[in-house]
Amino acid sequence: MTRAERDRLYAARELVLVDLLDHTLAALDIALVLEPPTLHDLAPLVPPPTLRRARALVRAARLLRAELLRYRAAVDASLAAPESDELPF
Repeated sequence: MTRAERDRLYAARELVLVDLLDHTLAALDIALVLEPPTLHDLAPLVPPPTLRRARALVRAARLLRAELLRYRAAVDASLAAPESDELPF
């Protein structure tokens, strides 16, 4: 870990958990896509409940990962902004 990475994580400690959650969601996505082989295939008119729930989880995990990416970008932007001596009011 570089000094810059350490400083970034010290300033925004929650990024450790954000990164952990992101990796966990990526693993869930992979596991769900690999487990039911028909997840991306054309399924019957009424897919089994497990396949429907797997698809819903994959969608939710991907949406949450996109939000985590936006959160990281917002944190990085706030850390890069110069500090002002002016009071916020």
